[in-house]
Amino acid sequence: MERILIAFGGNALLRNGDDASFGKQLDRARDALEKIWKVILDNEVIITHGNGPQVGNILLQNEYSSQYVHPMPLHACGSMSQGLIGEILLTAYDHIRLKYGISREAAVIMTRTLVNRDDPAFMKPSKPIGPYYDADQAEKLRKEKGWFMREENGKGFRRVVPSPVPVDIVERSAIFSILNSGFLPICVGGGGTPVVRTAEGITGTEAVIDKDLASSLLATILEASKFIILTDVDSVYSNYGKPEQRRIDRIKSSDLLKMYQDGAFPNGSMGPKVLAAVQFVQRNHGIAVIGSLDQAMEVIAGRSGTVVY
Repeated sequence: MERILIAFGGNALLRNGDDASFGKQLDRARDALEKIWKVILDNEVIITHGNGPQVGNILLQNEYSSQYVHPMPLHACGSMSQGLIGEILLTAYDHIRLKYGISREAAVIMTRTLVNRDDPAFMKPSKPIGPYYDADQAEKLRKEKGWFMREENGKGFRRVVPSPVPVDIVERSAIFSILNSGFLPICVGGGGTPVVRTAEGITGTEAVIDKDLASSLLATILEASKFIILTDVDSVYSNYGKPEQRRIDRIKSSDLLKMYQDGAFPNGSMGPKVLAAVQFVQRNHGIAVIGSLDQAMEVIAGRSGTVVY
């Protein structure tokens, strides 16, 4: 029996062309869990997940209903998405448990992720969130709310927020306890709710944490032997999208880190996944694999995807 942390990418709940209905996300979650049920049966598994589309929709609801109810801050919207996705995954998992006779129960843990108040990311917001605005709307939001706005590929302007480095998981003891009691923890949704430590205690902050980096940190804390990132591509590629692109099957963490530092992987897509895998391997001396959700069992076994050792 191994301790394995599995980080689901956004395609575990929504794919291109899907509507964002609860029913569609539930169907996708069932499909995702169908692909890993044998691993859950025979191992200690922890599941983490993204929340991009879901928190984006919550922000839209915030905006369009703001004349009727008080909008919630970004960190609270992230917590709402953890609850929403948690219900979807629990419902999907109960379906799989019944189908295959799995005794292990699951539990969703609303997770807060600690960041440093002086993280340089707070001075350079970079993560786009929420809807697009035209130039006049963007300028109004800059003045009225103090938002940082950035134009994107001729589509309009979007709010950008800090994406600080995760330094600790506040609910680490609860996750440990639930895991050691034989449950399947579902946690660190969307990277966790970003929080900082103040004189009054722990409080939310306006930021977004990369879910793969937070998952890597949790896998290290829990002393997992494997860290699996399931996404919508079959492997990591060098020179991706170019004629000379090359699939990376197995690679030492030090070599992959060098490629990352040389700018081989875009920050908006594969970069954080590569860094998360490298950090886990170098901290924990385990194995990380990045691969396709559609080939999940082969990825977890190290027979598909990019194995980082």
